[in-house]
Amino acid sequence: MPRILIVEDNRDIATLYQRILMLHEVVICPTAESAIETLDKETFDLIILDLHLPEQSGLFALEKIRSTPKLKSIKILVISADDTLRYQCENFDIQGWMTKPIEIDKFMTLVDKQFNSEQPT
Repeated sequence: MPRILIVEDNRDIATLYQRILMLHEVVICPTAESAIETLDKETFDLIILDLHLPEQSGLFALEKIRSTPKLKSIKILVISADDTLRYQCENFDIQGWMTKPIEIDKFMTLVDKQFNSEQPT
């Protein structure tokens, strides 16, 4: 079963993602710092990353993940209300971008695409 790390500080949004992804093993982290700590201890197949987080931004987490050799290959989907950071995130080799509010069908298609080896990412 694929493991997904959701990095989202809004509890309602994180719970929505968790419910949508009920067929996957999901771990939720509300901060960039807690996500980095969790990634140091556990293995994930996909990270769903919000950018506007308390203390350190999701962009900080993205930079840290991509600069850490053992984490470099993890697939990352960024979901943010701030579309101005899209191209900056794409420079960090993300597998997808969605602007909030999300459309659930498109969200599921993007997530499923990450686990289907026949479709390019």
